[in-house]
Amino acid sequence: MVFSSVYFVFIFLPLTVLLYTVVPQKIRNLLLVAASIIFYAWGSPSNLLFLLFSCAFNYLAGLQMDLLITRNDRRSLKIVTITTAAADILILALFKYVVHTMPLGLSFYTFMVLSYIFDLYQGRARAEKNILRFLLYVTFFAKVTSGPIEQFASMQPMLASRTVKRTDLISGLQLFLIGLFKKVLLADNLGAAFAAVTASTSRTVLGSWLAMIFYSLQLYYDFSGYSDMAIGIASMFGFRFGKNFDHPYLSKTIAEFWRRWHISLGNWFKQYVYFPMGGSRVPPLRIFLNLLTVWILTGIWHGNTLGFVVWGLYHGAFVILERFVFRDHFDGIPVFVRILVTDLIAFIGWVFFYSPAIGDALGTIGGLVGIGAAAAADNTSLFALRGYLLILIAAFAGATELPLKVRDLLFSVRHPAMSGTVKTALTTAFFVILTLCSVACMLGSTYSSFLYFKF
Repeated sequence: MVFSSVYFVFIFLPLTVLLYTVVPQKIRNLLLVAASIIFYAWGSPSNLLFLLFSCAFNYLAGLQMDLLITRNDRRSLKIVTITTAAADILILALFKYVVHTMPLGLSFYTFMVLSYIFDLYQGRARAEKNILRFLLYVTFFAKVTSGPIEQFASMQPMLASRTVKRTDLISGLQLFLIGLFKKVLLADNLGAAFAAVTASTSRTVLGSWLAMIFYSLQLYYDFSGYSDMAIGIASMFGFRFGKNFDHPYLSKTIAEFWRRWHISLGNWFKQYVYFPMGGSRVPPLRIFLNLLTVWILTGIWHGNTLGFVVWGLYHGAFVILERFVFRDHFDGIPVFVRILVTDLIAFIGWVFFYSPAIGDALGTIGGLVGIGAAAAADNTSLFALRGYLLILIAAFAGATELPLKVRDLLFSVRHPAMSGTVKTALTTAFFVILTLCSVACMLGSTYSSFLYFKF
């Protein structure tokens, strides 16, 4: 089941929210676990076995670690931690690099159980002995398939006790609808544009640029839309998740870009890889090696081909260069230019994501400047540009802060002519229109999965 399906939007989510509001507090976790299992097993019940095995294995490992912590047996604790983490990573590696077909969400829920194990070892949290709470942490349907990768230490208090206010329901629903709009109106149409421009049998300069731009924007709206929906759903059940995207295409450096893109993954690597290796509190050579390690692992996490490793090294190289070479040379460069350069670097990096092989990626990158291109443009690329120009303009505008400024202008209570009643009416009308447009697209299009499902 996916968030952008008619069944989820009109049956599963409303029914789950309704039941959650009427059942007693003490069985709400049980309800969410049951709903999460149904959600995850929908369409592929066999995947559920791997999810439940991961839950059982790490739950029992956590109990063993808690016993060792109580006994202050640090040596045995370290052995159990390493063994458990190695087993989790081995299962992920086998599916990703040997079997080449993964159970849905394996990369994400593996990092969640690793967060649990590492948080116990680091003393950031105590073992969760309540099996329902632990199951909810791992299987919660708002995040099990593609995150956000919430760290256990931050989520544990919410597993034990949380309240849902009317404002939580409203704000969660609004964020969910915004994410749905991003997915079905922007991401899916950008995906169609990408498919149209890559249908050409010859490489052209315009086609190479359009393919790169369409995919870069599609990936952003697809994953940020999913994240908005996930965070909105969590809010409806009393969970407060942090942002997973914060206008990454407005970044002025690649390091800033990765503080704004897939924030929960970046925080995971910082907490459990970069900081334990010494972070930035070590000599420059060690910092260099720490950053390089993180970026190699980030590439490996995303995919099972050499292209993803190259992509990780590519971004790692820019982060390292910014830190050690260019840091004192940014002053005086106009902000607009820095944003354009950062986006160009990021966009070129995404070419490795959609290219089947490194040679194809390098061919597309060469095509940007005419190397290996058959022509400047062809009928396919010109047709794609004309046919999807409005979507392209909307996508670029939506990636800026323009929508927020328009929202503040229209809906701000500080507006001199705006009363509370008028604001409520305008907000309601806006989200009704948003919903109608999204539903129309859902009903009029074929099934489109989220891109990050395959990672």
